[in-house]
Amino acid sequence: MKLLHALALSIAALVALWVYLSVGNPDFRFNPWIGFVAWAAYFAAGGGAEGVSKSVAAGLAGIVLTALTLAGVQALGGSLGALIGLVAVLAFVLVAMADIGALAYTPAAFLGAACFFGSGAKFDLSALFVGLTWCLGVIFGLVSEQVGKRLARTA
Repeated sequence: MKLLHALALSIAALVALWVYLSVGNPDFRFNPWIGFVAWAAYFAAGGGAEGVSKSVAAGLAGIVLTALTLAGVQALGGSLGALIGLVAVLAFVLVAMADIGALAYTPAAFLGAACFFGSGAKFDLSALFVGLTWCLGVIFGLVSEQVGKRLARTA
């Protein structure tokens, strides 16, 4: 089987599992689209062990920094001015942290930040589930790649 088709098959099977876990089990509190974004970030980072480390580190940094930024906005009264100013600082930091090797995958940092914003941007326990869902999405990417490569070799 061609690698592309093997990857398509493994991704399709794991997507079914992901939808079951995230949509079919709401008590798990996994957000389906955050998992898909992280999965894509993994492949965009080149896959493999490096794709895992790059997308997890930068993505989680984006999530955590965005959560802290929005907590700061609330501490300053929640005004539009505070939001604009602190999110501008956040954007600067997300780009500037590329000087740190482990955090140099800037797209994942912005994707993680966007996932936190899109999840409702609550600075509570839900922030933990955004990070957990991100990590699971990356893991699903890794597993889908590994299974796809094995399927391609056996054909």
